[in-house]
Amino acid sequence: MARQLLQKQRMRGFLIFLIVAGLAYVFLRQRQNETPAATAQPVATQSVGAKSTPAPLTPAARGQASKYNYMKRALDRARDVTEQSRARTQESQDP
Repeated sequence: MARQLLQKQRMRGFLIFLIVAGLAYVFLRQRQNETPAATAQPVATQSVGAKSTPAPLTPAARGQASKYNYMKRALDRARDVTEQSRARTQESQDP
């Protein structure tokens, strides 16, 4: 009886270990694939007289946040819902 319980506990511990190890492996592989590989790029030399102007940064159109900027999307969505709710309230209160 004790031998069977011991075997079940060992098997249960082993299965938990396998699951945790598998999840860790998947997490690390996914994280490795998300980070771009750092490639060595030669530094471009410029003459002293030539000055390059960087392109001006333009904000994204409303509701067009980048896929990595999830907080901006969430705030934009919250603002849109608030405006829709206010509009509906105004419409329902107008006689």
